[in-house]
Amino acid sequence: MKWDWFDQPGLAKHEGKYRKREGTALMAKITYVEHNGTEHVVEVASGLTVMEGARDNNIPGIEADCGGACACSTCHVYVAQDWVEKIPAKDDMEEDMLDFAFQPDPARSRLTCQIKVTDDMDGLVVHMPEKQI
Repeated sequence: MKWDWFDQPGLAKHEGKYRKREGTALMAKITYVEHNGTEHVVEVASGLTVMEGARDNNIPGIEADCGGACACSTCHVYVAQDWVEKIPAKDDMEEDMLDFAFQPDPARSRLTCQIKVTDDMDGLVVHMPEKQI
């Protein structure tokens, strides 16, 4: 496996440089859709969470009050139907916290702090609820 070192943020850092494994993408393009239909398409580094991607790109509608500790439901989204089976399943803690989310959908609701971005998530689409509670 070959690694190329460069000066832009990526997956791993060594001696002030970032590395990229040959033949792989460092970023996944994720579309965040506000309740009113406004789309925000951003690139999120692999290894971050979908919530961190929203926070780092000032995406409105994902409040993330607990900072990613899975201790609230203010980063709740509805994952696009065609992505539900492509991302890792919810664990019990996330299921419990979704009980506090605004109008959770048993199949599509997720907490973005619990979805770690991988290269395979390029093209992921998440829709925000009308409000976060």
